[in-house]
Amino acid sequence: MTHPGWGDKWAGAPQFTAQPARRSGSELLERAPELPDGAPARPPRRREPFWNGRRRRALRIVLWAAVVALLLLAVTVGWAAVDALRARAALSDAAAGVTALREDVLAGDTDGLEARLSGIQEDARRAHDATRGPHWSVARELPGTGPTAEAIATMSEVVDELARGALPDLARSAELVDPGTFAPRDGRIDLEPLRKVAPDVVRADRSVELAAERVGRLDGAMLPQVTAAVAELRAQIDGLRSTTATAARAADVLPPLLGAEGPRDYLVLVQNPAEPRALGGIAGTVLLLRAVDGTVTLADQLPGGTLGPYDEPVLPLTPDERSVLGAGGEVGRWMQNVTMTPDFPRTAELARTMWMRETGQRVDGVLTTDPVTLAALLRGTGPVEIAEGRRVAPDELADYLLHDVYFEHEEPRAQDMIFAHVAKQAFDRLSDPREGGEADMIAALAESARQGRLLVWSSDDAVNRRLAGTVLDGSLTGVRGDSPVVGVFTQGINMAKIAYYLDTEVDVAVVAERRDGSRELDVTVTYTSRVPEGGAGVMPEYFVGYGEKNPGEIRLRSLVYAPAGGWVAGAYSGDQEIGLTPKKQGEFSVASRDIELSPGATVSVTYAMITGKRQSGDIILRVTPGPRPADITISDDLLGRAE
Repeated sequence: MTHPGWGDKWAGAPQFTAQPARRSGSELLERAPELPDGAPARPPRRREPFWNGRRRRALRIVLWAAVVALLLLAVTVGWAAVDALRARAALSDAAAGVTALREDVLAGDTDGLEARLSGIQEDARRAHDATRGPHWSVARELPGTGPTAEAIATMSEVVDELARGALPDLARSAELVDPGTFAPRDGRIDLEPLRKVAPDVVRADRSVELAAERVGRLDGAMLPQVTAAVAELRAQIDGLRSTTATAARAADVLPPLLGAEGPRDYLVLVQNPAEPRALGGIAGTVLLLRAVDGTVTLADQLPGGTLGPYDEPVLPLTPDERSVLGAGGEVGRWMQNVTMTPDFPRTAELARTMWMRETGQRVDGVLTTDPVTLAALLRGTGPVEIAEGRRVAPDELADYLLHDVYFEHEEPRAQDMIFAHVAKQAFDRLSDPREGGEADMIAALAESARQGRLLVWSSDDAVNRRLAGTVLDGSLTGVRGDSPVVGVFTQGINMAKIAYYLDTEVDVAVVAERRDGSRELDVTVTYTSRVPEGGAGVMPEYFVGYGEKNPGEIRLRSLVYAPAGGWVAGAYSGDQEIGLTPKKQGEFSVASRDIELSPGATVSVTYAMITGKRQSGDIILRVTPGPRPADITISDDLLGRAE
């Protein structure tokens, strides 16, 4: 019997019955039919083994499966490629929005931030959605397309996370960090908005830092377009990080600096770059500021020349400091000379000790500024009163304080009185700036800091750690991250203000890369005298220097510091090699050369320098800020490679 569901095919199938008894081989032979005489015996029919047929069928299945897999793979890669184009377009739109958002935040323009942020979030969401799905999981694992797919997907994830996290935090911060919000009013800065914004900016900075780490890990053989996109996103994130890091540091350090945790006293060294020192110029005027819960007052001020000289340095000097900065220990014996060292924390320690010796007061920090910064801060505030009936526009103030005052008043005491009068006016105006001028003031401070004219040191190590690596730091460091730091500093030898006419130009060129990861640099330092021919004869002796053999000649010492782990290998001027006496200041290799400039003359020296190992980052250059900004060029174009 059969089951009805088996169909007709099975209808005639025999029933299983008992098998007959087996016959022997001889019996079977007896029953076989006989063949005609002479006919060949018919070989038995060979049947193909069952397993061989199965193998051919299996092979056909495998081949078809491979064809299907290849087709699916091609479809997957093509699908991912189409999505990649969509993601790239969305990422490009988001990047443009991030740039605009950052510019608005820096400018304090908060009106359109919400709409701009919404657009960035939509672009980031499109990019993120385009790089999701099983086809992307496959594409990210393939040997050929894996690095490219991984990069596109990671970039989409990073931008989407920033759009949903760090950027909203930054936008909320911008609403509170309007320059007008933190402008002093009647000498007081309201710290409460800063306390409110601190969690947002710190969280935003951490998010951007993590994003930078993720994008920084992208590597492998990617398509050129994707490689370029990764580099662009890294640059975008680096720019964003500079904003969030600055905001996070400000939120962290400003309240304690401004006396939120108790009164704080600070020395302000007002440098005079017409008489150069490594950090800028002699400390011509010293101010004492007191900060209490955001209220800042001018507590005292003294001419720098009244603090010292002392018979011995106020702090022990190292043999290296005496060798590089002067065997007589000048850096530690006059307040005017504490800026001879390019290491600002050392300057701060010396100045703080001198003030303590003179007044018995221990200050909580030291800052620097100069007339160029004061003039920039006062721009747009109206003329500054110099004396009764004598007023100077802010745009002319720096030139007046660095040059004209010495021609109008030859007595140092009269000059000091004018400096003090101007400092008081500047402080009063900055304590209560004009309405709408806050953004200009912030921009002036930022530019001064970038030029090295504004430095900050605190007796609180936690504050110094937050300032480390910023333009406000001023520490003598030969490397930041993987970036080599080159120092080019100027010390005036004349006891005069003739260096008002000194221009400085520095050109740094990478000429070779070495196998150990170090680089060969040519650092060309050019000094030019702008002293007019024959003009020195009509200049006051105080300005050109007492007892100068060649009045109008600028005499200076050029100090060039190699990066950490590197050294100065030699120097030449034109085609002529110059002998150098190697010196060290701590761990740093230093080249020192005295230069004399007659009126209108130019002297150029090129220093051959080797950086430390594994310093592949962008070159950082520190230069002494003069009466005018130095002309700086940094080139990474290789002219040759070491064998």
